[in-house]
Amino acid sequence: MNLDLEVFYGETVNYFQNNTYIAIALAGVLLLLLLKKPKLFLMIALIVAVNVASLYVISKISSVGLDEKNKLVQQTSQRLTAY
Repeated sequence: MNLDLEVFYGETVNYFQNNTYIAIALAGVLLLLLLKKPKLFLMIALIVAVNVASLYVISKISSVGLDEKNKLVQQTSQRLTAY
């Protein structure tokens, strides 16, 4: 499974563009959290950043493995059709 972060980002932006009230409410909650409890806000931001980074690494690792698998399958099918 290849996780494409650009597609995920595009879908997220599209969702918030289609649901502006939800986007405004979420931005308001985050702003309030930043102003009232900045330590909690920064902790949430750190958790989100770690999750995004780990998904990026998993995406890159899985795409390399998937490419290798596809190459092996293609080589095997070429050998079988050659006989």
